[in-house]
Amino acid sequence: MPASTTHALDFNQEVIVTQRPGESLALVDPETYPSFIGAKADRLDLMAHLHDQALALSAFSWLVKNRAIKLRVVVTGDHRAMERLTFSNRPPSASGTLRTFGRLCLVGHDRLLDCARHRKYTLFTGGDIPRGGRPQLFQVPSGIYYALVYYHFPYPDGARPGYTRNSDRETDYTVFLHHYPHPPPRVAPVRLHSNFLSQLDGAESAITSHYPRPT
Repeated sequence: MPASTTHALDFNQEVIVTQRPGESLALVDPETYPSFIGAKADRLDLMAHLHDQALALSAFSWLVKNRAIKLRVVVTGDHRAMERLTFSNRPPSASGTLRTFGRLCLVGHDRLLDCARHRKYTLFTGGDIPRGGRPQLFQVPSGIYYALVYYHFPYPDGARPGYTRNSDRETDYTVFLHHYPHPPPRVAPVRLHSNFLSQLDGAESAITSHYPRPT
């Protein structure tokens, strides 16, 4: 049985997934996220590691209920569609930024901690991965993603503010992944050695001595 489930998502597509994460969930770029910390790593070490990786745009984590949860994951690149989908007058429960070249992994705290303690483990292989804790892999357009997480606060009458579809009431969290293209590559300035510059001056003097500039 595979150690992860793969979902292909393009713009304006969504999927509902179930995860038993432990005390937190994370979205990470599996290509750049360094999973190993040390054999004696604890939950505080993992928190500090995730903070560092958030600054590197390779991970984003948030606290969740320690039980099986359902998440609605939406990929969009349209600001207007984003405004229609998000909650009215409600800030997100969590937000963060990720960079990827085509894959994002939804993984729970327990699996991240196992990988942090075992150098040979990856997010998808190594150790005993419980069925409900298997990572979810999303194949998405390459780029920068601004993630917005909304927790669906339960109300006695079952109403959820900001939602209009009944299917939304069956999920615990909604995760919006708003896409931005990768910025164009930067060209670093070239430093010329002083000897090279003096050689250029000498060559220019030699040329002008043979071919005087018109007056």
